[in-house]
Amino acid sequence: MSRLSWTAAIPMLLVLCLWPSSAKSQELAVPGQTPPTDIQEIELTYAGDQAVPKIIVRGRQPANSFTLSSQRPSDPHLVIFSPTAAGTPVGGCRIQQEHVAPPLRVRVTHKGTSPCEVGWSLRTANNSLDVLSFQALRVRGATSSPLTIVLVAESADQRQDSAVVGRVAGQFDVELPLAPVARQLDLRRLTQVKLLVEDAADIVLEECAWMNREPATPPIPSIGFWYWDYRTAIRDPDGMRSACRQHHCRRLLLQLPDMRDSDQVWAAYAALFASTKTAGIELFALDGAPDMIDTPASLTEKLARLLTLVGNSGLPGIQLDIEPYLLDGFPDDVTIFDRYLDTIERVNAALGGRGRLSVVIPFWFTSTMHRRRPLAFAVMDRVDEVAVMSYRTDVDELAAISDDTLRYGRLQGIPVWLAMETTRLLPERHVTLKREDDPTLADGILDPVRRSLTLGRIPAAEVRRQGGIGFRIHHDTTIDPERLSFADRTRRDVRHAITRVFADIRTPSFSGLLIHDLPGYLGLHE
Repeated sequence: MSRLSWTAAIPMLLVLCLWPSSAKSQELAVPGQTPPTDIQEIELTYAGDQAVPKIIVRGRQPANSFTLSSQRPSDPHLVIFSPTAAGTPVGGCRIQQEHVAPPLRVRVTHKGTSPCEVGWSLRTANNSLDVLSFQALRVRGATSSPLTIVLVAESADQRQDSAVVGRVAGQFDVELPLAPVARQLDLRRLTQVKLLVEDAADIVLEECAWMNREPATPPIPSIGFWYWDYRTAIRDPDGMRSACRQHHCRRLLLQLPDMRDSDQVWAAYAALFASTKTAGIELFALDGAPDMIDTPASLTEKLARLLTLVGNSGLPGIQLDIEPYLLDGFPDDVTIFDRYLDTIERVNAALGGRGRLSVVIPFWFTSTMHRRRPLAFAVMDRVDEVAVMSYRTDVDELAAISDDTLRYGRLQGIPVWLAMETTRLLPERHVTLKREDDPTLADGILDPVRRSLTLGRIPAAEVRRQGGIGFRIHHDTTIDPERLSFADRTRRDVRHAITRVFADIRTPSFSGLLIHDLPGYLGLHE
């Protein structure tokens, strides 16, 4: 399970060694399809002691916001507008608010053929409203003409999206579910609620509030382990199961064999499902690689072979760990996530309901927008469960970066597993360069003809002569590896962290913790 993009840090000495000095420049080929004149940002990732970084370029498209400017209410029953809020007339409609004290009374005089609209802002201090934690919108009152209730949300590119929540008529007291709306809008960024009426109407609103039903009893979370060495598992299945039971593990996720492996290897792998089930352990097949979005048949053929071998004994499920963002074209190639989602759908179709489909996602998919939707939510709409790469040794931070996935999982009924890391990670350094028009301030020059980036100070006259595009260091980030992995800690530290996570996260969508990986955990000192 590669995490080369978002993980560790480089010691300061190594940082100084890798970055070229003014006396010695470094020339790098810039990948992607974005025209050099449109490139606004270049990110360099140095993994371990490598001198040549992975390069990501970003063009003029709006950047995804990793911090949403939304206000999140803590009150589970939130009135969404005050009784003094005024309606907004649209077109030829006349809107009159007759009473300022509860209940709110509005008279709509309809003129023309277009629906009349009464709207209230949900913004507070220029922040949108985050209602992803709520399950329903309750409306109570009466209307002389049918009403359509619409929610409006702001997308990452600041455009407005809308979705119908429901329709009411006459006397009404209903709770309208938000789960279908969340498949169309980002409920973390609501800006407005609207009432649409196609005729003259007298409207009385006695209550309009976000609601949560009585919370379900959260499931007892489990512990699971990733295990990549299927050959060792086949040779010593008792050892694998014994280690799992000893450490209170209830799920194992085991790498699928290669299609070139013998029939004997595949038969032995398939036999593990029945024996682990007898031992009270759930075994999931595991596979995936970034380039599989271009060869989905490599996944579906493996799955078909496994399903044939397990027969009626059943397959608990398969987990995909694809990580398409590690491809060289990311994020310049906008089709990468389309192909990623298509691959998930193909595997789900091949599975045909004979097991559950689980997908591993990074925590930042909740803030990565694709086709105007959070990518994490788009994945969750297509699968039976997800596992979040929430690799943090600080429990509060682990919970915080996983929270949006857990909330969407609760709303849609999708189980969510979180994850901890115990293996040693390569150190990393991330350098972000942004466009700089003044060549005397540039830390790198992009040659638009050769698509090459030269790092290091170059005389301004030379830059102007060559027609190069200047870039300046905007961020130079290092992260302590101990923040991400328990590799240098003890099993007791991991168990203590697990206990805290289980105590602190009580949402019904939380299914448990997956540890990466079984050998890594067993290799820790007690």
